[in-house]
Amino acid sequence: MLLEGKKALVTGARKGIGRGVAVRLAAEGADVGIADILIDDETERTAELVRAQGRVASVHQVDATKLPDLSRMFDEFLDAHGQIDVLVNNAIMQPQNRPLFEIDEAFWDHMMDLSLKGYFFASQRAAREMVARGEGGAIVSMASVHAYRAFKDWTPYGIAKAGLRRMAKGMATDLSGTGVRVNCIAPGYIDASFTEDGGDPERLTVAEQPSFATGIPMQVGGVPSDIAGAVVFLCSDMGGYVNGETLLVDGGMIASGGAM
Repeated sequence: MLLEGKKALVTGARKGIGRGVAVRLAAEGADVGIADILIDDETERTAELVRAQGRVASVHQVDATKLPDLSRMFDEFLDAHGQIDVLVNNAIMQPQNRPLFEIDEAFWDHMMDLSLKGYFFASQRAAREMVARGEGGAIVSMASVHAYRAFKDWTPYGIAKAGLRRMAKGMATDLSGTGVRVNCIAPGYIDASFTEDGGDPERLTVAEQPSFATGIPMQVGGVPSDIAGAVVFLCSDMGGYVNGETLLVDGGMIASGGAM
């Protein structure tokens, strides 16, 4: 196991990519804190899947745009697990896209408060705890292919995700010598659904999604385990010399200039 004995906190872990990441971290030996703005049957299902791996799961309600909520989440997590070794920032808002002339101040502020302010201050608190403990740690934030290319009606989202790439570089530099590494992952087209047993869905093919024919060289869509595997790499010794970087997990979409 690549993360035996580690304590990991995943925001936006109720379902989708966050669930896939939480379960994979548990499969690699980590106890996991599952944080989300909604605590319901879906959230508990994620916790059940973590526990099915033989690991400890804790559940935390958090509005990641609010600093008092973030502070309480970390306090609860540390009470439950005693330390933090891994933070995965994955909280999202819906909808994420909006036509240019329909963007208002509320939409802009929520996007930036979640994807930039929330991710920054969560990372700051995690790094503070990791530095104080003196054994290093790993922080991963979910960016996007939108940080690399402009897609119609996704401008605020792309701005926020591009900011995360710069945040990783800045924090990695600020934390020099501490053993705390900060990176991003930029997912492409990911089918974030799950089978009844908690596994990946069947990959969408060119026939089901024709844009893959020109948009994604792999010719299939991504699934949660693609992102989860990248998280494990960046948070384990396998990625121990990767710092301040953003890893594209997009089947070659950005390399080929394909469109979503």
